[in-house]
Amino acid sequence: MLRQSSRADARHVMNSVLERSETAASTLEGLARQHVDALVTYATHLMGDPQDALAYVAAGLHQARRFPPASLERDGRAVLYRAVTRACRQRQRYPAERRGLTRLFKKAPPLLSLGADAAAVARVNTTKRALMATTPDRRAALLLRDLAGLDYRGVGVALECSPEAAARLVAAARREFGSIYRDIAF
Repeated sequence: MLRQSSRADARHVMNSVLERSETAASTLEGLARQHVDALVTYATHLMGDPQDALAYVAAGLHQARRFPPASLERDGRAVLYRAVTRACRQRQRYPAERRGLTRLFKKAPPLLSLGADAAAVARVNTTKRALMATTPDRRAALLLRDLAGLDYRGVGVALECSPEAAARLVAAARREFGSIYRDIAF
C-alpha cells in the first residue's frame, strides 16, 4: 500500500515538473518569436557582421532554454539579450562552425545590395565605425540601452552586473562613442 501511494506521488511530481518545463518552453518560444528581429539587429550591431548575427542569435536562444522558468517570466527580454550577448562574447554559433578542411569549401551567400543615398551611407558608415571602435562591453551596454530600449535593471541583467554598474557603463559608452564619432566625422 505504501509503495503505490509513493509511486502516485512520484508520478504527480513528474507531471508537475514536465508541465513546468513545457510552460517554460512555450514562454521562451513566445518571447523568441516576439523579439527575434530585435535580437538579430542587436547581434549585427554588436559584432559588426550581419552574416554571423543569425547564428549568434540561434546559439543564444539555444542557451536560453537552460535558464529557469522564473527568470524567463520575470525578465524575459533581458534574459534573451543576456543569452545573445554571451553567445557573441564567446563567439558561439548554432549550428557550430565547421572545423578542419571542410570550412574551406563553404560558400558565402551573396550579399544583398540596395541603392542608397551617398550621404546616408556615409553617415551610417561613420556611426558603424565609431560603434565598432568602442570596447565590446560598452558597445553592448549602449546598444541594450538605446537600441533595445531596456532600462538599467534590464541592462544589468543582460550584462550580468548591477543596475548601478550598468548605468556607469552606459554613461562611459556614450562618452567614448561621442568622442570617437566626433573624431571620425570631421
